[in-house]
Amino acid sequence: MKTKGYLGHVRISPEGRVVESDVSNSEEIAKVIKFNIEKGNEEAKELGFSKLNGFAMIGSDKSLAFMKNLAVLVDNQKVDWQELFVEYVYNKVWIAIGSILVIISVILYYLAIFTPFMNYFAPEPRLYLPTILILVGVIFLGMSRTKFSYRL
Repeated sequence: MKTKGYLGHVRISPEGRVVESDVSNSEEIAKVIKFNIEKGNEEAKELGFSKLNGFAMIGSDKSLAFMKNLAVLVDNQKVDWQELFVEYVYNKVWIAIGSILVIISVILYYLAIFTPFMNYFAPEPRLYLPTILILVGVIFLGMSRTKFSYRL
């Protein structure tokens, strides 16, 4: 994960064991995460929610954000929280595919309307392909949002 203020990460299994880490005290961090997830799930059930997806622990110098079995340690002076959580919440591949399809459709609309490039089609069919592409692109952009959400 490339974000401002990144200090390291700890990837844990659903059971709470360290799978991957680039920090020295990963076992302690995994214990803290496991405890917070258990407590958070208990409180979520008491409040009527299904489960806790993630959390952030903000300290005076360093902070920890956890979601999708990945804890990221960041420096508070350098971190951009919006950028960090967008990394968790959006699927970048789907955003890229949707954006490319929308751009291609805009180019095809321009070719169909303002240039003679697509004149060999009847007036309506030359607009079918760009319309289909823009619809599929917008659907991909809408689907790029994962089930996770956050509040700052």
